[in-house]
Amino acid sequence: MFHAGCHRIRPLHFAILFWICMLVAGQALARDPSKSPPGKMPEVSFLREVVPVLTREGCNSGACHGTPSGKNGFRLSLRGYDPALDFQSLTRDMQGRRINRVDPTSSLILLKASGQMPHGGGRRFDSKSPSYELLQHWIAQGADDDSSRASRLIKLEIIPDRRILLDPNADLSMRVQARFADSSVRDVTHLARFSLNDEAVARVTPQGKVARVAKGEVAVSAEYLGQMATASIIFGVPNFTWHAPPENNVIDRLVFAKLRLLQLQPSELASDEEFLRRSFLDAIGKLPSPEEAKHFLADPNPHKRDRLIDALLERPEFTDWWAMKWTDRLGCNQRFVGKIGAVKYHDWIRQAILDNMPEDEFVRRIVTAGGGNYGYPPAGFYRRLRDPLVRAEEVAQLFLGVRLQCARCHNHPGERWTQDDYYGLAAFFARLKYRDGPFFVEIYDKEETVFPARQGEVIQPRTGQVAQPKFLGDRLPSIPPHADRREILARWLTSPDNAFFARASVNRLWFHLFGRGMVDPVDDFRGTNPPSHEELLTFLADDFVRHAFDRKHMIGAIMKSRTYQLSAQTTASNAEDDKYFSHARVRLLGAEQLLDAIGLATGMPEKFPGWPAGTPAVALADGEYQHPFLEAFGRPARAMACECERGNDTTLIQALQLVGGRVVQEKIHSDGGRVAHLLAEKRSNAEIIDELFLATLTRYPSLDEQKSLVARLEGAGPSRRQAVEDILWALINHREFLFQH
Repeated sequence: MFHAGCHRIRPLHFAILFWICMLVAGQALARDPSKSPPGKMPEVSFLREVVPVLTREGCNSGACHGTPSGKNGFRLSLRGYDPALDFQSLTRDMQGRRINRVDPTSSLILLKASGQMPHGGGRRFDSKSPSYELLQHWIAQGADDDSSRASRLIKLEIIPDRRILLDPNADLSMRVQARFADSSVRDVTHLARFSLNDEAVARVTPQGKVARVAKGEVAVSAEYLGQMATASIIFGVPNFTWHAPPENNVIDRLVFAKLRLLQLQPSELASDEEFLRRSFLDAIGKLPSPEEAKHFLADPNPHKRDRLIDALLERPEFTDWWAMKWTDRLGCNQRFVGKIGAVKYHDWIRQAILDNMPEDEFVRRIVTAGGGNYGYPPAGFYRRLRDPLVRAEEVAQLFLGVRLQCARCHNHPGERWTQDDYYGLAAFFARLKYRDGPFFVEIYDKEETVFPARQGEVIQPRTGQVAQPKFLGDRLPSIPPHADRREILARWLTSPDNAFFARASVNRLWFHLFGRGMVDPVDDFRGTNPPSHEELLTFLADDFVRHAFDRKHMIGAIMKSRTYQLSAQTTASNAEDDKYFSHARVRLLGAEQLLDAIGLATGMPEKFPGWPAGTPAVALADGEYQHPFLEAFGRPARAMACECERGNDTTLIQALQLVGGRVVQEKIHSDGGRVAHLLAEKRSNAEIIDELFLATLTRYPSLDEQKSLVARLEGAGPSRRQAVEDILWALINHREFLFQH
């Protein structure tokens, strides 16, 4: 019975008091884990455990609540890059209805994720799983946020980081270890998210057990708190016998060592005919003439391949070919730089290649370019890039091989780059301005002046603060108040100490010579996309630096390796290999290569209206130039930094161009072409066949081919010219002509 002076406690008041007491008790337990009942889980860390569990189970993935707008009103940061947002969403949004501290098992986050309530994302874990229990205990302990006091993650390791398994039935359990700033080390295998770079080779369970699918190498990645650790596992077979091939240089030693581990026996050496054709196409973008082919094939000198490579590097066509590769990536298109600007831009790039300007100097001049783009053409680089964010993305992708685009909105999922890295790099380009130059004819033919201003900043959207210029993955530099920030960036970017730059540069050169980079895609360096040959890439990058970024030296060294000169004919062990360079890669000729090759084979080079006579397709300065054949075969418009802009798929339109298109037909039937000249010179049937084969396939016909085709010409009578034209048409449409091998 209550004292007469007291107010009666109503049922509603009693309920409120009860819930307050329960909440206080729960918070007390969270503050003092020692008061937890015996056998209970110790205090659960929101930052170290809850956020990683949400990542592991996919709750904060881009397909679920990690999208910028969330799902069904519930938003998490992508892969946990913003723990403060995640805590707010879990405990405060919707009046905190997603968690129930008094009855944790009634929390929506648990009911939905475990499938006890309808959930658009399906069941993420069951009610007896470690993830469920961890979240339940965190809620029961008061759902505390320890982000401000939890020790920072220093390093993530995956154990073992390298292993070779020869037993076909063997599997491997990975362990993930985290080192924190307070010197503590924790096993976080149960909190890590595992992934593979090649599921055709292996499978990995959420617990980190890796099982073999096929022979080969796989990279296993573990993600925890935004950091990645990667391990390499090679699945082989017992009793493999390695037959050591000859080695021409260090490149071969490193490639063959990796092939031995992978149990991939390299192919034999390519024939002289194959090497001749391949080296011409790779070094100067064109086929050898019949006369050049005859001379090389008849040369008995055992060093003739090295001598040929040295000669190709000094030919004028080398300049056109390698200049084209840069104009493709640097926006050499009249839409961006003006009609006159496109020509001047191309000429500047071509002159740099002709002078063998070192790669570091070449890139510095582009990154720091300013002034009118007609007077100083590399300033055209910035005419397409009107925003500091886009400038940062393009510079990182082009010169560092890093794709930063994802970090614009959030920390890069599964990679080391954060929003701070992204906006720190963009800050170097925040003060770039434009004004019209003295030349203005029309929208596609005007000069623009690019210049650094004294003001201009980039705002980090997550913090709302001005982003300070910061080297990617490196320190904050000291920049004088009115200095051009790009000059400081360019010095760091091209420094011999900057491993990004040298590795990206040599990987791109390797890509152009082999059709695939050691890192592929060629501009996608990241922990989850490791190089196929890490030691080789490191060696070549160091060698590039030692030789002052000399691209000719690097191209020559690669081409002189036995690896480059291997045949495209596969062996029993390497037939499935598409990434370790155990044999030459067969690939369709590029658009410009093919058109110029047809011109040489037929003796009728293509004429491009508006361009000087004799201009090869590889030397066309303007990416906007329209040509049906080049467009059909994927010539890029030079509007993107990515190599992927160049098409390399085979299509029906291409077949129509080759079989009956104007370009091929007119050249074959021309009275000024190769067929007409051969007949006018009264060549014998055998000589005509030899010439056509050398002009197209860079080899002499086999005895059977010679016999069959000579008989065809002897029986042609008055239709002999048509028969010769038919043979040339067939050779041009032959796979051996259309593909590089």
